[in-house]
Amino acid sequence: MSRRPSGRDLLVRNASALMLSSVGTGALGLVYWIIAEHHFPTSEVGRASAIISSATVLSSLACLSLGGAYQRFLPVSGDRTVRLLLGGHLLITATATLLGTGFVLLGFGDRLLFSTGERWGFVAMVIVFAQYAICDPILTGLRQAPAVAAKNIGLSAIKIVPLVVITATPTAFVITGSWAVAAAVITAIAIFHGFRVALRRRDESHALLPGGRELLSFQSAFFAMMLVSSVTPLVLPLLVVHQAGTTQNAYFNLAWTMCSAVGLLRAAVGSAFVVEAALPDADRPALLRRFGRMLAAVTALGAGGLAIGGPLVLWFTGPDYLHAAAPLMMVMAVDSIVQTCVTTYYLVAQLQRRLRLMVAAQIVVMVLTVGGSAVLLAPLGLVGVAVGSLSASVVALLIVARPLVRGIREMATVERPVEPVG
Repeated sequence: MSRRPSGRDLLVRNASALMLSSVGTGALGLVYWIIAEHHFPTSEVGRASAIISSATVLSSLACLSLGGAYQRFLPVSGDRTVRLLLGGHLLITATATLLGTGFVLLGFGDRLLFSTGERWGFVAMVIVFAQYAICDPILTGLRQAPAVAAKNIGLSAIKIVPLVVITATPTAFVITGSWAVAAAVITAIAIFHGFRVALRRRDESHALLPGGRELLSFQSAFFAMMLVSSVTPLVLPLLVVHQAGTTQNAYFNLAWTMCSAVGLLRAAVGSAFVVEAALPDADRPALLRRFGRMLAAVTALGAGGLAIGGPLVLWFTGPDYLHAAAPLMMVMAVDSIVQTCVTTYYLVAQLQRRLRLMVAAQIVVMVLTVGGSAVLLAPLGLVGVAVGSLSASVVALLIVARPLVRGIREMATVERPVEPVG
């Protein structure tokens, strides 16, 4: 009889799939914006990137932080899985509609959305992006990480095609609209796959699923953290557009895309770790050791990529990009190392259900990043945003350092469960 894959094996498999998703998405994302720069006016590329960034942030808000709960509790949800998925999708659709409509009617996008079609297309984009985003933690929680990689890399490749085909009308609406349509198709396929997997669990027990009060407490903490963390990516592009213009935002967007790709790579390893370590028979000390080795490698790769590969990508795109954003890349390489330590605490806190300090640290990061960027952008240029982010990460690390060490020690000394034979 073949040996059943251990938690460590599944951690490596799922983390590898999620990292492949992040690397593929990040690389194709760079290709996407480079191609857009060569086929569209820089000002339109900057406007499109700001629209997509705004829609992405609103879609994250619309997800109501359900992703964290899905990753943490879908592994033990059993026959309640379908109900949890259906309720989540319906709630997210309603919330995305409300947020997108409010953004348009209250005039927040007046400097980005120039026509009625663009405004209501933006609302539809928020809905699609929200459903697209929630599929990742759902599929991860269902231990379907390879499907996440296929979904994200598929969209990243498909959305490039319209950029080189639809060039007669070189406007931001072409960029954003084609992206949203491709995302809608991929999302429909992902949702269908998620429900198909969930239906197979109809005969499984949900006895290990926490009660409603505990789930609500966990979800409330994650929702608060999501609200806080969504402020930064929403405000920063608008801040750059307001203080420096859409052309500077095009430079900023390409650099920030590379930084975000490193964050996604780090999150991929973390998500796989949480899913496997959440299981009742998990060998947490062994998983922690394997996770530590993988995270160290990812951190070194990410920091080196930002410091060395980042400027090369900017140079390839154009000399203006290199001049404007290369210093930002160097500072963000250092920031990525600090963020790894802070993120590790967030993961340990999720598993141990100690979330208050995690939320407080996220508030500090948001306030210092946005406030520092607003103050430093004018005198330092785009590098001021990176300095603000690094300062925030250092302060957050000082806050969580002691509980991080304590939490790792507790997880490392948990008694190892007996593995099944056969």
